[in-house]
Amino acid sequence: YDEININLGCPSKKVQKNMFGACLMKEPDLVAECINSMVNACKIPVTAKTRIGFDDTEEFDYLNNFILKMKGVGCSTFILHARKAILTGLSPKQNLNIPKLNYGMVYKIKEENPDLEIIINGGISKIDEIKNHLTLCDGVMIGRSIYQNPYSLVEIENEIFGTKEQPTREEIAEKLLEYLEKEVKLGTKVNHIMRHTVGLYHGQIGSKEWKRYLSDNMMARDSDFQKSKHIMTIVQNNEKANQANS
Repeated sequence: YDEININLGCPSKKVQKNMFGACLMKEPDLVAECINSMVNACKIPVTAKTRIGFDDTEEFDYLNNFILKMKGVGCSTFILHARKAILTGLSPKQNLNIPKLNYGMVYKIKEENPDLEIIINGGISKIDEIKNHLTLCDGVMIGRSIYQNPYSLVEIENEIFGTKEQPTREEIAEKLLEYLEKEVKLGTKVNHIMRHTVGLYHGQIGSKEWKRYLSDNMMARDSDFQKSKHIMTIVQNNEKANQANS
């Protein structure tokens, strides 16, 4: 692994029951003790992903002191989801939308701690938004919008990182199948990989056919790799349809 990241942001009841996730924001000393042990036990960076608050606590001083506790034991990279976590009364899904975004608090954390690497997260999906955040933070983490539309990573690579390559979805699917074949030989289940590719044709002609084929053939626990070979026919048909429509 390249790093160890401690989860201080998940609000689910199951996670709380096992004493990790966002409920640990209530226990800054315990978190510092955990990070200190990890830092001393390994040679790779230990980082933290956290919310900006919890329940009725959404104060800059609390968050800043929480971060300083972790900094004091060797953590210097923080991914801040710019929402507080509601630990009772909201589901994990609701916790992704109902608590209001507060990007300003993340910006202030960076301003007060210029020596720390501060990565902002939460509700970010557009290139212009990414560029704006990068003027005030060190990095941007994107979750749901990439998962729903993974091909948008091509635009991000071009616009943010200056990459000139622009692989087609067909080229991506070919590499995906090569990877899938290798992983299946190592014992990985087909559905563990393919269920994460549902959004490849997001917003494109053929999206329904792609999703339907995955759902019917690639999502079950006992899915057969041989059925993946028909995918390229669907991909090629989709590419032709989208080119004709462009």
